[in-house]
Amino acid sequence: MISSLIGMFYTIAIGFSIGGLMISRRMMPTRLQVFLVTLFFAFAVYIGIVISRLFEKVIALQFIEILVGLVVLATIALAFINFHPMMGYFHQQSRVLWGILFLLFFLFGMEWTIREASIWLHFVSIGFFYFSILIGQLIQYEVLQKIWRVEYVSYLPLVYLLLIAIFKIF
Repeated sequence: MISSLIGMFYTIAIGFSIGGLMISRRMMPTRLQVFLVTLFFAFAVYIGIVISRLFEKVIALQFIEILVGLVVLATIALAFINFHPMMGYFHQQSRVLWGILFLLFFLFGMEWTIREASIWLHFVSIGFFYFSILIGQLIQYEVLQKIWRVEYVSYLPLVYLLLIAIFKIF
C-alpha cells in the first residue's frame, strides 16, 4: 500500500513538472500532445516493469532510487541546455530530452517492480499522470500570465524536478 502511494506521488510530481515544461511563450500544447506524452509514459513504464521482472532479485531498491535521482538531475541539465526562449523545452532539436525521459520512466517501472507494486498501479498511474500534466500546464500558464516579464519563470518546472531528485537521492 505504501509502495503504491510512493509511486503515485512521484508520478504526479513528474507529471506536474512535465506539464509545466510543455508550456512555452509561443506554442501551447494540444490535448493530443498530452495524450501522446501519456502514452509514452505508459509504454516506457510498462517496458521497465517487464524487463525488471527478470532482475528483481538482483537489483536493490536503494540503487534504483539513487539512479532515478541521477537521471532526474540529468533531465534538468538537458532541459536547461535545450531550452529555447520562444519554443520552450520540447521542440524539434530536443530528441535527447525525450531519450532521458524514456530512461526515467523505464526506471520508474523497474522501481515499481522492485517495490512489488501491483500492475494496477500502472493503469491507475496513467490516469493520474495525464491529469497531473494538465494541472501542471494550468499552473505554469497562470504563472507565466501573472509574471510574464520575469524571464526566469520558465525554469520553475525544473525546480520541481530538482526537489524530486533530492528526495530520491537522499
